[in-house]
Amino acid sequence: MKAPTELLKNLRAKRPLIHHLTNVVTVNDCANMTLALGGAPVMTEDDGDALEMAGYAGALVINMGTLDARSLGRMIEVGRKARGMGKPVVFDPVGAGATKVRREAALRILTEVKPTIVKGNAAEILFLAGAAVAQKGVDADASDDAAKAVGRLAQAHGCVVAATGPIDYVSDGKHTARLEGGDGYLARITGTGCMTASLTGCCAAAEGDAFAAAVYAILCMKVAGEKAAGALAPGEGVGHFRIRLLDAVSLLHDGDLRFEGRVYDV
Repeated sequence: MKAPTELLKNLRAKRPLIHHLTNVVTVNDCANMTLALGGAPVMTEDDGDALEMAGYAGALVINMGTLDARSLGRMIEVGRKARGMGKPVVFDPVGAGATKVRREAALRILTEVKPTIVKGNAAEILFLAGAAVAQKGVDADASDDAAKAVGRLAQAHGCVVAATGPIDYVSDGKHTARLEGGDGYLARITGTGCMTASLTGCCAAAEGDAFAAAVYAILCMKVAGEKAAGALAPGEGVGHFRIRLLDAVSLLHDGDLRFEGRVYDV
């Protein structure tokens, strides 16, 4: 796989509709990130509206951060329709291993929707891959080998899997990439994982190769995180970083997404 040459140019020219079934904590950030990269976000909580919207969208992002029984049913129904229409579905299994409710919901979405890309933190991916992990709320506490877990999960479910963290791993079951870079500030504001799922939806709508789309999206967040942290003035902290992160994504161009020193085969 080569670094993209016109991914962002094509994305911004196409401006695909990115349909979100997401959580109430980060919904505004996800909408703004989608716009910043070049997509057009839509969020809905009405069952009928969400089902119809699947027919218009370039990609669907499912995020179970604020989960309840009705939203779970909606995610499964809409996700199955989107997949049946050949549209990419990105699944963010937030807190997948934290509670019985979340464990069962994540496994149902994984098996019934059959998402194109599963993007989670290391603990979430390790749980879905069958490893014993501990989670504190929706945060990660994983010590197992995420590089192996993404490959196992991708092979088991025929999808692309991304495990995010200080070092990220993406696998399609045959090939695994390790992504380095980013900045520690990305872990100090809420929702960067959710925002990355939105970026992944954008890239998947513009790039037919799901493995490449996941790598490009994570690379966008890492590069933007570095740019945002580097733009902080003395005395500025996490609040300013959040604003500058959005700025950085909106100003990304294809030349920023270089693989050298960032993307490695595992």
